Order: sequence, then C-alpha cells, then structure tokens
Amino acid sequence: MKIVLMKKYSLILIFVIVAIQGYAQTPEPQSLPFSVQDSLKKIAETEDQRIKAIVYSNTGSYYWLSKGDSAMLYLSKAEKIAKENNFIDLLPKIYGFFASVDNIVLGNYPMGLYHGFEQLKYSALMQDRPKISGEDVYSRNIYLAYLNIALSYAYLGNNEKANEYINKIPQDIYIPEKFDKFLTQSKNENINWNEYSQTQFLSVSVRYYITMNEYEKVKLFNQMLKQLLGDKVDNSSYIIFKSHLMMHYKMYDSAAYYYKINIDIATKGNNYKHVLESNLGLAQAYTNLGNIDSAIYFASNVLRLTGDYTYTVGLLNANLLLYNIYKEKGNRDSTLKYLEAADVLKDQLFNNAKANEAQNIALNEEVKQRELNEQKAEQQKFLMLTGIAFILLVVGIYLYGKRKEKERIRQIEEERKNKELKAASDLQQSLLPKENPKRSDLDIATFIRSSTEVGGDYYDFFPQDNGSLFSVCGDATGHGVSSGMMVSITKAGLNGIEALAPNVILQKLNKVVKKVDLGTLRMSLNIVEISDKELNMSSAAMPPIYLYKASSNTVEELMQSGLPLGGLKDETFDQLTRSFESGDVLIQLSDGLPEAPNAKGELYDYDQLKSLIQASGQLSAQQIIDVVIESVDQWLEGNRNPDDITLVVIKKLG
Repeated sequence: MKIVLMKKYSLILIFVIVAIQGYAQTPEPQSLPFSVQDSLKKIAETEDQRIKAIVYSNTGSYYWLSKGDSAMLYLSKAEKIAKENNFIDLLPKIYGFFASVDNIVLGNYPMGLYHGFEQLKYSALMQDRPKISGEDVYSRNIYLAYLNIALSYAYLGNNEKANEYINKIPQDIYIPEKFDKFLTQSKNENINWNEYSQTQFLSVSVRYYITMNEYEKVKLFNQMLKQLLGDKVDNSSYIIFKSHLMMHYKMYDSAAYYYKINIDIATKGNNYKHVLESNLGLAQAYTNLGNIDSAIYFASNVLRLTGDYTYTVGLLNANLLLYNIYKEKGNRDSTLKYLEAADVLKDQLFNNAKANEAQNIALNEEVKQRELNEQKAEQQKFLMLTGIAFILLVVGIYLYGKRKEKERIRQIEEERKNKELKAASDLQQSLLPKENPKRSDLDIATFIRSSTEVGGDYYDFFPQDNGSLFSVCGDATGHGVSSGMMVSITKAGLNGIEALAPNVILQKLNKVVKKVDLGTLRMSLNIVEISDKELNMSSAAMPPIYLYKASSNTVEELMQSGLPLGGLKDETFDQLTRSFESGDVLIQLSDGLPEAPNAKGELYDYDQLKSLIQASGQLSAQQIIDVVIESVDQWLEGNRNPDDITLVVIKKLG
C-alpha cells in the first residue's frame, strides 16, 4: 500500500515539476513536452490553482500558431485564475501570448495593442518583486511588450506611435554585430534571454519591419534569425521571411520554391499558421507569374485549411486574390461570391477588434474603387472596338448590371454598419451593471440614455465586505468604439485597485489610464464611498454632486476641481465628507442633462435641476429620476439630446 501511494505522489510531483519548468523555460509553442489531453486531465485532478494557470497558459501557447480561438480560450482561463489568485508573475507571459495571437494570427490589432499594454503593465509591476530563480525575466518581457505594442501600432498604420515604442528598446538589439554582446550583458544582469526568447524577439522584429517597409532591416534580422536557428528542422520562420523578401524583390520563381519547402517544414513542426501563410504566398507568386490555375489552387488551399486552423488576415487576402482572379476572368458569380466572403471577414475583424470605423470603410472603399476603375477601363476598351449601335445596347445592359451590383454592395455596406453599431452598443451595455445593488438601507435607481447608438457615459457599483458601497459615475470624451475602449479600461482599472479612499482611487486610476495612452481621449469620473452615516466623495472633472438633506429640505451643490483621467500623470484629487442620514438623497450625473439645449439653444441649467431636486427630494429614488427626465424631455421639446444623459440616485432609508 505504501509503495502504491509513493508511486502516486511521485507521478504528481513529476507533473508539477514538468509544468513549472515548462513555464520557466518557455518552450517553443508548437513543441510542448506534454500532450494537451494529458495536461487537461491533470488540471482536473489537481487543486493547485497555480499549476492550473501555468498548464492552461502553456496549452494556449501550444495552439497559438494553429488554432487562434482555442489559444484564446485557454489563455483566458489562465488569465482568470492568475488574476483571481494574484499570481501576478504569470501575467506578463500570458498577455505576451495574447498579443502574439491577436497580431499575427487573428489580425485583431486593437486587442493586440490592449494586451501589449497589459503585458507592459504587469512586467513593470514585477520588477519591484523578488525574482524567480534569480532571473529578471520581467525586464525581458518589458522589451517584448514594447515590440508587441510597436507591431500593433504599425499594423494600425500609426507609424509615429510604432517608432515611439520601438525606440524604447535598447538600441544595441538593432545592431546585428552587437546583438551577441547585448545578450552577454543581459545575462550578467540576470536577464534571461533563452533561445526561444531570442527567436520570438527576432521573428516579431522581422514582421514589424516588413509592415514598416524597411526591407534592409528585414534582411539583417532574418540573417540573425538564421544564425540563431542554424540547420534545425523548425526554421520555418526564417524561410517564410526569406520567401517574403523574394516576393518584395519580385523574385517570384525563387519565392515559390521556398514557400513550397516551408509547407513541409511548417507541417512537421505543427506550425499551421506558416503552412497557411506559405500557401497564400504561393498563390500570390503564381499570380504574378501568370500561372492562374496554380494561384487558384493554392488560394483555395488557404480557404480549405482555415476550416481547421486560424489565419484570419490570410483568409481575407485569399478571398480578395480569388475575387481579382475571377473578376479578370469575367466570372460574375465567383467574383460576387469572394467579394461577399471578403466583406464578411472584414466585418468579423471589426467586431472582434472593436477597431475604429474609418479603417473598415477604407478597406471596403479600396475594393469598390478598384472594381469601378476596372469597369471603366473595360468600358473604354469596348467603346474603341464596337460600333455605336452595339455600344448603346451593351451600355444599357452594363448600366443595369452595374446598378444592381452597386445596390447589392450598398446593402452589404448597410448591413456591415448596422452590425458595427450593434456590436459597439452591446459592448457599452456589457460594461454597465446588470442590476443595481439591493439593500435594505438604500433605495438605488439609475438612468442612462445615449445621444447616439453608442455613448461614452458609465456608472457602476462596488460593494465592500465592510458594508460600504462605492458608487461611480463617469463620462468618456467622444462617442462610439473609442469611448467604449476608454470605459473598458476604466472598468478594468477599478476592478484592479483595492478599496481605498475615493481620491486615492482616482490617483491610481489616473496613472493606469495615462499609461495606456489613448491619445486625446480622457475620462471624467466621480466616486462616492457610502458608509452607514457618511459620504466620502472625490471627482475628476465631473459636474457637481447634489446632496438633498431631508432634515432641512435643502440641496447642497458639491463641486470639486480636478483634471480628467489620462491628463497629467501625477494629478491629485480633493475629497469631501458629508453626513448621510435617513431621507437624504445623493445624486450623481453626467453633464448631458443640465447642458441639454431647447429649440432656442438655451441650456436646461444646473440651477433649474437643483430646484427640481429640492422639490422632489421626498420621493423615492426612481420617482426622482422620473420627475427629472420628464422635465428635461419637456425642455428638449421632442428633439434628440446632443450628449449622453446619466443619473445615479441613492436615497438613505431608515
């Protein structure tokens, strides 16, 4: 019996050691030293949350170059466990893989940017903590985070921001003859750059400079990658980049040769993203060589393989390539088929990424403009070869077909816009509480109305174990997806900050928003801590908070100074304290209500709102909201409010 138990515990111990070593050494994703099914079985058998997070992370990294959705699923599980158990040291690696999947596999560049900033944030936090095994892997992760952020900005077309973050990395890394010296120096400083870390860094660097069209640097970095990998079987990254270089220099026969070699190498290494990328490269090479049948074959391979593996941008480009081929052939049905497939993929990329509308419209306009130019060229050629009578007949048929086709494209565009608005609206609603806190001592009611399909207002509640309640009301600059991103960052930041005084929470949250750096976007916010008989409140550029006192039937207008979040890094915020007794009413609001204009352009005004609150202070929280909204709607005279309206009303009971 003792021998059996010893064997059982020995197996568990071996698994724990392998899982921990798998994390510490960061193995090549496509060659993890354990089976996925065995790993998931072990997860079910162990109660050790740290081991679960590590194995989920390694399982996600196993899938990152084959099945992006599966990679995201397991990385999300690892992220959740790490955050719930405060395993902060695991998060830089998890967010690094998130960013790689977003940028390189899914084409989800805004989320790649978000995950890159999360990788940077947690790597910076870990620099002040005790090191694991004496190795400062977090300094290394900071450099990788800078690179992931630069790559996301490059894909999004923001070259200025891309250069800003690439320049944060020590410049010796970008001089090939000094790279070995840099690695030696890093080792002396306890910064572990193992072989996989170097490969990852060089591979992402090559993709960055391909995106920036700096092909001399592409050649230098890819040569360094070859020297690092040597004659290994898994040198798929070097060969795929070599093939891309040949395509850039119009050496299409050589590019096709190496793309074919890479398909076999990538397949052996389970690197199906490179298999798909090589098939797409072959299709593009054969298109340039005029071998259309082979181009169609390899482009169709991409469509077939993406049924099992993930390469969203490649799938989009394959559909666009087939669209152009069949357009040239005059095959109208196939042309429309691949155009519609490309439009659906662009919609999917938008909905997954929550990117800005302009980038998606630009993609559509590029396809439509190219089609119109081709049609114009065909028409001119036709006019030169045809008689006047025949021209009139063909032009009539052509114009009818063009009108039908434009109507079809218009319908596709309209559906896409509606899906954009629905996705953005769903995002905003998902960030709000599903229901208000239910308490015997407080009567709570809320109201929010966006001025457009998607607004920037936000409210939330954070109950505490000591019985107190934090009530938050905010207003992000602008509207739409950009303001939704700001609200998302704010909500995530609030969930990550411990329960402190409201002004201290604002100071910490300001640093989080400032570090993410969303350009000119800002967040106005106030926080009220509600305890048994007291209110502590602080505000960052929000309208006044109103406090109705039942004992005196008066309303106090509490206005606090302070810049919006995301402005100055070291901004401080004041805090006010007031008593909160039975019958008292607290009202937080955004500026959309008091600044609502009537038909003459006159504002509803804060004084009118204050008087209305005083007159209705004895009502319930919901009744107060009903009275206020009815009053402002009468003021608007049926017109749509130009800004979002948000109200949070909390009445003290008993």
